[in-house]
Amino acid sequence: MDQQGNRFYEFGSFRIDTRERLLFRNGELIPLPPKVYDTLLALVENSGHTIAKEELMKTVWPDSFVEDANLSVNISALRKALGGGSPEEQHIETVPRRGYKFVSAVTLVSESDKKASDEINKVDAEKKESVQPEGAGRASAALTNGSNYKVWVIVISALVIGSIATIYYFSKPRAIPIKIRSIAVLPFKPLVLENRDEPLEVGMCDALITRLAGLSQFVVRPTSSVLSYNKSGQDPLAAGRELGVDALLDGHVQRSGDRIRVTVQLLSVADGKHLWSGQFNENFTNIFAVEDSISEQMVTAILSKLTGAEQQRVTKHHTENIEAYQLYLKGRYFQDKRTPEGLNKSIEYFEKAIEQDPGYALAFAGLADSYVIRGVRFDMAPKDSSQKAKTAVMRALELDDTIAEAHASLANLTCWYDWDWLGAEREFKRASELNLNTPFADSYYATYLITMGRNEEAVSEMKQVQRLAPLSLQLNVQMARILYFARDYDQGIEQCQKTLELDSNVGGAHQFLGRFYNQKRLHNEALTELQRVRDLRGEGPELMSLIGYTYAVSGRRMEAERVLKQLAEMSNEGYVSPYHRAMVYAGLGDRDKAFEFLEKAYEDREGRMTILKAVPEFDGLRSDSRYADLIRRIGLP
Repeated sequence: MDQQGNRFYEFGSFRIDTRERLLFRNGELIPLPPKVYDTLLALVENSGHTIAKEELMKTVWPDSFVEDANLSVNISALRKALGGGSPEEQHIETVPRRGYKFVSAVTLVSESDKKASDEINKVDAEKKESVQPEGAGRASAALTNGSNYKVWVIVISALVIGSIATIYYFSKPRAIPIKIRSIAVLPFKPLVLENRDEPLEVGMCDALITRLAGLSQFVVRPTSSVLSYNKSGQDPLAAGRELGVDALLDGHVQRSGDRIRVTVQLLSVADGKHLWSGQFNENFTNIFAVEDSISEQMVTAILSKLTGAEQQRVTKHHTENIEAYQLYLKGRYFQDKRTPEGLNKSIEYFEKAIEQDPGYALAFAGLADSYVIRGVRFDMAPKDSSQKAKTAVMRALELDDTIAEAHASLANLTCWYDWDWLGAEREFKRASELNLNTPFADSYYATYLITMGRNEEAVSEMKQVQRLAPLSLQLNVQMARILYFARDYDQGIEQCQKTLELDSNVGGAHQFLGRFYNQKRLHNEALTELQRVRDLRGEGPELMSLIGYTYAVSGRRMEAERVLKQLAEMSNEGYVSPYHRAMVYAGLGDRDKAFEFLEKAYEDREGRMTILKAVPEFDGLRSDSRYADLIRRIGLP
């Protein structure tokens, strides 16, 4: 419903935000299930006019057949939400044998930044106001006139006790009657689109996921799975169904000056029922308190009891420095872009965060991750990337040995650069013990298993990872990568095609599809896919080597030699792994040159050498004694 863009409707003390599908009363969020909200919007948009029951049901349930009882339940829920206990609060009128009419005056309000700012800042004024309970004036007058003092003491006491009980009942998280086995936290959305702060929105989401992921009672979808659900107006229940979870947390955040407002609601995906909600208005310097409250109250609502360790994990702060925290959020935001520019920015922000708080272990772990990714994916010299990454990760673990991300980074370094296979497996397992919801650490472990020749285990591991994050584009590409090295080409082609159905612009899926096609001897199709990657990402050394290899195995020797010349020229300007030229020479059948450059890659301690046994492009070298010697020196089984 509501495809006409953003509008605000106001009636009495209420306001409807149509883009965000939210109802506010005096600036306070009134949680509504999706179909109840749709019913309200249909009535408000036809204010003053009677809507027939059949028409209203068709509007709210356009693709389903429902009975009158469903509509009656929605109307009843709306009346309760709107406080329709007295005649003056009756916004919805029942028209006998016809339908319903929204009888309150409705005003259509235009959107403006000023209104959004007023919404947030109004909290300060509300807190300072002294509001007398209804009837207090009358009670005071009656007492002054000599009315029965005891009667009024009883009345006022009852009112006070009733108010306290009501506040306690609605503020205290209540046990949820359904079993929650899996949950997703969607990226927070802005209350006003023009005032959005994406690093804050994604960062709040990531922070809550990190806090919840350490709990064993339910599975939490990782940040990578939910990043695509950051657009305003998206149906949260549809997102929950796509993510395959029992419940999801949907929230809005807005910062205005030194103030921050956060509204959240926990929904049951199966039926859209509202399970829990909260609204938080604080100084921005208290953002940690907001995150504590959200995670603690939500978990208390889901789980009957937390152990002391779980309670500590849910409310753990890695820094108390708000400036360092903001810089860290920006670092993670740019790291997730997985581009050379994004990684360079992330390194810059992590280093600034560490300057603000030298004891910020999570910032050191983030810095290590960025250097690892930079070295693995974008040809940073191994001696530079490995040393910088190791320095950062060891400092992170000195500060806090319980950070799963740091152990996962150390596992990658130990495998990729140190070629210490037992040490790498130990660190992978430690990361998994600390956080049962670690899909990226587990996916890297799958690569380790491939390195060890344990292909069936690797594929099985990746299938389990995909259950945690079925819509993560990065993990879908990683699944294709594992299938490629496991030589399951038909399944791998299907995996790439499924990934491209999710997003046709995923360069990694096109790249592995091209490699699969090469192994199926479909070289023209392979070249088409690899050229598509070039259009999406530009022409880096790794991609050029794959294109050069494709030219070579398809008999286009001159084009392959031209790629070799380009790689040589690029190596004069910056580090280009010798591994890339070795691959093109292997495609050309020039064994001597291929081994010459593989020896150079070995001397550089190039991480790609760890998967030499698994890479199909080097199969033509296997019968050469130099190949077996390299495998022995690398230490591969």
